[in-house]
Amino acid sequence: MASIDKSLSTYRLKLSEALDDVVNMVALTYDGFMKHKKATLQQAEALGRTIHQFEKTFDEAVIKEGDKEGVRLLLALAGHVERIGDCLEAVIRTVHTKVVEGTLFSDKAVAELSSIYTAVRDMARDVKDVVLTGNPVLVEHTVAASEKTSQAARDFATHHQERLISGVCQPKHSSLYLDMVDNLRMVSGHLREMVENIRD
Repeated sequence: MASIDKSLSTYRLKLSEALDDVVNMVALTYDGFMKHKKATLQQAEALGRTIHQFEKTFDEAVIKEGDKEGVRLLLALAGHVERIGDCLEAVIRTVHTKVVEGTLFSDKAVAELSSIYTAVRDMARDVKDVVLTGNPVLVEHTVAASEKTSQAARDFATHHQERLISGVCQPKHSSLYLDMVDNLRMVSGHLREMVENIRD
């Protein structure tokens, strides 16, 4: 496991708190998606702004620590948290469009997206624990979960094409579904990279 100077332990806590925001942002985005609730999506957007502010102030503070062991790792982890925020904001924009247009997905598409939302939320919780404890079991579990989620996203995209061809899905809804799947897949990838950075 990568080492972090003991004097930097407070930054682990700050990262874990930011990952709490990620978990809540995923949950709120999912709730807004399922219930077409604009107010819930706005709460998720507020968390996105909090995450971006976190990364800025976190980096400024960590850089002042100089060349202590773990500084580069902490900066890399914070960068992934911000990019996760970017991906989730993209999902929120897509959900807003879905709500405004009154777009309805098939039961199959909703079930597929629900499974990815759940996987990403659970991964974020596990990564929070890895940041605090360096638990090697959770590291490998997260890597495996990310691989499974990425494969599921690819499979879902293929299934979606089949629904499109058969007429179950309308073309105008296609890009919304695929945007959500792809951005959630990227969140999974960033979470995986975080634990791999900690492991290495």
